[in-house]
Amino acid sequence: MHGYSIVVVTWQSAPMLEALVATMNRHLGSAPELVVVDNLSRDDPERAVREYRGRVRFVPLERNLGFGAACNIGVENATGSCVVMLNPDTELVDASLDQLAAFALRRRALAGPRLLNPDGSVQPSASGAPVGPWPWIGAIFPGRLQPRPLRDRTEPWRAPHTIRVAWLTGACVAGLREALLALGPFDPAIQLYAEDMDLGLRAARAGIPSYFCPDVCRVVHRGGASTSIAFPQGAGRLAAGNRRAVVRRAYGVRHERASWLAQRVNLRLRVAAKCALGRDASANRDALEATRNADSVPNLPALSNRNPASV
Repeated sequence: MHGYSIVVVTWQSAPMLEALVATMNRHLGSAPELVVVDNLSRDDPERAVREYRGRVRFVPLERNLGFGAACNIGVENATGSCVVMLNPDTELVDASLDQLAAFALRRRALAGPRLLNPDGSVQPSASGAPVGPWPWIGAIFPGRLQPRPLRDRTEPWRAPHTIRVAWLTGACVAGLREALLALGPFDPAIQLYAEDMDLGLRAARAGIPSYFCPDVCRVVHRGGASTSIAFPQGAGRLAAGNRRAVVRRAYGVRHERASWLAQRVNLRLRVAAKCALGRDASANRDALEATRNADSVPNLPALSNRNPASV
């Protein structure tokens, strides 16, 4: 497919960007435009960008604006009718990114691929509604044991087919450029974590659906490299607090508190189950501690009344 752009935001991630560009050169015969926005890195990302065989726009920033604000600048600089926002720590396994962009353009929607770990295992990369009965069902009943109609609501990332979801993990999201511009796409008030959830919820409010497309596109996502540099002690509490802020702005305090409680119950049961089975529960235990400690909720500005669906 021609006519789409790829936007990548970098910070201290030149080796990963180099690997991503190599897979783009290998798999994308369409050679879409590549826009790289750099948050004042010291590792020369422009050198990796120059290896791309398609059209390139490199936008160096004078200071680190954070992921969301930098990505917004990338979308502004893109010229394609569709934009794929792609993390630098991803790699393509085939040419299916073309089909993901085509799907987003055809459906006038946000679209995300199945994300894979480097070993080929599946990452959670699409989520259901954070409020209502579904978080509680997901907390009490393990996703693997749920019938498909329930699992599609609680853990849609397990689905083998294209399905509408509440929001997509921001490692790879495709959408119409004009709609993304009207949305932001990201809220610069959220510098890191939960900005992808916020985008999906705001898009739905504006009439733009999000689709998880595991049968359309697959992308490898290594994850966490830049985060480990910026937050060597971990950023779980920040992530949990931002999630609370996003849900609170979208649904109000009462629904957000119920969602927070459901998330804690979910993690507590996961820890108990893994301990009973003799499995490592440290990651779930850390997430539970971070969620429990996220009692201070950041204040986000009120939602805009702009309607991207009309563009």
